[in-house]
Amino acid sequence: TSQTNLVRLRGRAFCDDRGPFLGLGVSYFQALRHARLDRNRLKRNLALFAAKGFNYVRVLSMVSWDGLEIAPVTFTNRAGRVIAAWPDYWPQFRDLLDLAAEQGLRTEVTIFADAQTVMPSKTARQIHLDGILANIAGRESKLQHLEVANEAWQNGFPGAQGIADLRAAAQYLADRTRVLVAITSNDDTSDEGITALYRGSAADLATVHFSRDTRTPEGGWLPVRDVYRAGELPGVPPVTSNEPIGPGSSVASESDPVKLSAAAAFAFLAKLPGYVYHSRAGVYGYARCCPPSGGEEPFELTAGIDAYRHLRRILPPDLPNWTRNDGLEPSAPFTVFCDGQPNRYWTESRGATNGCHRNIGGATSNEFVCLPMGILPGGVTLEARRPVRFEVFHPLTGEALSNLTLQAGERCALPQGPGAYILRGTGASSPAAGTA
Repeated sequence: TSQTNLVRLRGRAFCDDRGPFLGLGVSYFQALRHARLDRNRLKRNLALFAAKGFNYVRVLSMVSWDGLEIAPVTFTNRAGRVIAAWPDYWPQFRDLLDLAAEQGLRTEVTIFADAQTVMPSKTARQIHLDGILANIAGRESKLQHLEVANEAWQNGFPGAQGIADLRAAAQYLADRTRVLVAITSNDDTSDEGITALYRGSAADLATVHFSRDTRTPEGGWLPVRDVYRAGELPGVPPVTSNEPIGPGSSVASESDPVKLSAAAAFAFLAKLPGYVYHSRAGVYGYARCCPPSGGEEPFELTAGIDAYRHLRRILPPDLPNWTRNDGLEPSAPFTVFCDGQPNRYWTESRGATNGCHRNIGGATSNEFVCLPMGILPGGVTLEARRPVRFEVFHPLTGEALSNLTLQAGERCALPQGPGAYILRGTGASSPAAGTA
């Protein structure tokens, strides 16, 4: 039945009737429009996502972009054109959920987007919430989760009243469905801002849009590691990295597949249950918008589409529930070196020629995973804090590059290689390690 195999949370990890799993999503904001107007393209994209290792898609239930509208109701778009309500809106919505599920994908539905234009009336918004609930009924197991609004402060829910309305909508949904509910990523994504929005709410999840700032001395690695601060925020439900930097993203973009792959692995190690690959292909699908122009940007040609396909095979499915470490604390399996100095990253050593940016890790019982990333041209040296045995995986190919055994105090040197590796092994037990 629809009430079996529901996505739920076990600790900080997603799970269903088959057990825990890592949530690896992809933005596909035009999915509902494609369901109605370009069904073959929709099917092709969904099949591509499944082949690339994703297990859910994030879609918008409405948008007012000129030429790319999704219209549950009649409205006047920003260009002044009257857009008629789709008479077949709800059948197309249900078909989208079904078609995604046929490819083994679930759907994250972001309910309100451009709501200040599409649906400014509170009455209309309430009717739409009821429509969502009615049309996911019987399909609950095909949902990853619901999100009340996309970046709510600029999508129809500004200020204190907007926050009150968002929290009320989350409560309304949570009272009426077993599907997981998130609120939004609001304008204040500091720890305090996240906590203020989510603490005491009915939300099961927090969907946060993390930093896209590539202008710091860390370069493109700051957006990778920014999620660490949100992995264990008191009073906040488990957090997903719901719209991270990606190829063609606004503000700044990232096309390096190693950084993109590392961002997902880092998020899971930081105790986040979900990460969403975000690209221009997944937002507009055109080089310029809106109206769309400059040619289409297909997913299959988008940088990083191959970056994630091996992660769910390499990483443990319950990794967000493991005890995390920052790579420097005593519970970490290795001491990391930078230019001969122990327990240092190159962010602390100006002009360093070897070392790494971070080596975040996770451990449970006698197992560990860690992620040396941002490795400099001189490679990185690791010294075992206790006896360990581990494999070194290439994050993009999934290949096990080496299988090493070290005694306490023994060292190994990893070449720069792709710039990051995933290490998975045994021998992690220490007084500070265990299940979370």
